Amino acid sequence: MKTTLPFIALLLYASFSFAQIDPQTPWTWMKGDNTIDQAGVYGTQGITSSSNKPGARNFSTTWRDATGNLWLFGGMGYGSVDMGYLNDLWKYDPATNNWTWVNGSNIIEQYSTYGTQGIPHAANKPGATYASVSWTDANNNLWLFGGFGYTDNDFGFLNTLWKYNPSTNQWTWVKGDKTIDKVGVYGTKGVEHANNKPGGRYGSRTWTDANGNLWLFGGYGYDGSSTGMLNDLWKYNPATNKWTWVNGDNAIEQPGVYGTKGVPGASNKPGARYVSTSWTDNSGNLWLFGGFGYDESLAGNLNDMWRYNPATNEWTWINGDKTVNQVSVYGTQGIPNTTNKPGARYVSSSWTDAGGELWLFGGYGYDATSTGYLNDLWKYSPATNRWTWVKGDNTVDQPGVYGTQGLPDTSNKSGARTASVSWTDGNGNLWLFGGYGFDGSASGVLNDLWKISSFQVPLPLHLLHFSGVLTNNITYLKWEAEQETNFSHFNIQRSTDGTSFTTIGNVAGAGNSNRNTYAFSDNGLHNLSLQKIFYRLQLMDKDSRFSYSKILQFDMKQKGGMITLFPNPAVQSVNLSFDQLVAGKTLVTVIDMRGLTVRSLTENIAAGRISLNMDVSTLPAGTYLVSVINADGLLQQKFIKQ
Repeated sequence: MKTTLPFIALLLYASFSFAQIDPQTPWTWMKGDNTIDQAGVYGTQGITSSSNKPGARNFSTTWRDATGNLWLFGGMGYGSVDMGYLNDLWKYDPATNNWTWVNGSNIIEQYSTYGTQGIPHAANKPGATYASVSWTDANNNLWLFGGFGYTDNDFGFLNTLWKYNPSTNQWTWVKGDKTIDKVGVYGTKGVEHANNKPGGRYGSRTWTDANGNLWLFGGYGYDGSSTGMLNDLWKYNPATNKWTWVNGDNAIEQPGVYGTKGVPGASNKPGARYVSTSWTDNSGNLWLFGGFGYDESLAGNLNDMWRYNPATNEWTWINGDKTVNQVSVYGTQGIPNTTNKPGARYVSSSWTDAGGELWLFGGYGYDATSTGYLNDLWKYSPATNRWTWVKGDNTVDQPGVYGTQGLPDTSNKSGARTASVSWTDGNGNLWLFGGYGFDGSASGVLNDLWKISSFQVPLPLHLLHFSGVLTNNITYLKWEAEQETNFSHFNIQRSTDGTSFTTIGNVAGAGNSNRNTYAFSDNGLHNLSLQKIFYRLQLMDKDSRFSYSKILQFDMKQKGGMITLFPNPAVQSVNLSFDQLVAGKTLVTVIDMRGLTVRSLTENIAAGRISLNMDVSTLPAGTYLVSVINADGLLQQKFIKQ
């Protein structure tokens, strides 16, 4: 049995809803190869091309940004030539079906470049790493922690915390050590302290809460002195740059304390484990499923489901078994049942939908009788505490059926695999990439990219565009739709955390096949004291079926104004004006459509109306983005260079 174990990232803000489960919903092979062990095609860094593709790999780390791009970092697999540990950073745009090599190296086994702790720099980069873990914050920064990989001169267990800013294409070494195999410093449970830090580890699990805290659980690595499987729960506060040991043990190889199923308890705790699956529901609870680790006494494959309530600091054993190595109970495909359950497994892939339900795919573990690589797709509903076997096979080691690239077909299926990674896009599609498993016949490392559409009945509407502007305490929303048949109306929904939404108004549909433009203004923000605000559309048809748009996010610190650019289009120079509410350091950057910074300026600026002149005479013709980052937040505006 292959025991090299990865981690799968979980994305939190999935802006869709599953109205029904349809086992006939097809998989689509979108990109990459249908044969194992393929090298990457990098192209030119920062330049998007239809021929670009990451090499086959597992153990990677993923994020989804606010604009819907899917990000991939490192892992174990193929660079442009050889197989090894990777530190390449890729961005995939679902709208164009293209990959872009954004950062890092196309050569394996690269060392880290740390720079100065807390200071971003273009030369900074994490070293080649596998089984690290990730978060995405409200400002669209990508966070990376730990894994097994390279420092600036060595190779081992890591506890380094990095932050990547997609707007500047720069990494920052934020916290942790730049030496391998560091033990944890736990401090006092529940007490935040600058000296606290998790020990070096890989295969942990992560969550992000509504307050922007980053949560970390378990993995394989160091407690305060030695290595093994962990069940410690940590919280990191980006505002204070401090860790807190919140729950669990500060010693390795600890068994679980299950208590009574469905009943929370202060003494309850999952056993030590790694490469499990995690997700967050709409009430802010943190969920954990399976992995490889300890039940009440023994180590093995797990299928126990746990829920953690941050408000009470209590775990609850919700579902599954409290003994290792349990087989699956599949039931009837598409039909939920209280007796259904996925078998014990590790390194599965997962998604979370807008209804707060968990979607689980594959991994290494048990079908109904035996162990191997899995390609079964499951859904878990917290409201009913029931699993549904949705799609895929109920037997291990099944090959993939690729069909024609880009074309959905009910006979298509992803082959059985472990250590793949997953995303959810703004339209509710589930995405799966790579891992270790089966192509159409053989097993090895994969770089195939799959999509399966949302399992809802399609609405009689095509949403073309959804955007908005926040100014003077008013949010102006605008969208376009066409092909409206049997369509009823739009519910405009607002959220303060990006997860729980409230309907604040509605707009009736035009009810024709033309392209129709709609608008809505939210005038109720003056009574709210917020850092951020989120909006989405709920699309309702006349039969009460519904779907969701993508989520728009606004920084409330931008209430003071916007960037004004003149002239626009420009030939020689651009006059830049904006309101700076708080005096302090201000970063102004000009970013091209490849995402590369072509101009930058950092100054300490007093509060007031700011005017700057930028020379753009040497820039090639095209569209650019001006970004202003200061204590007020982030302001951005496009201009055209002629």
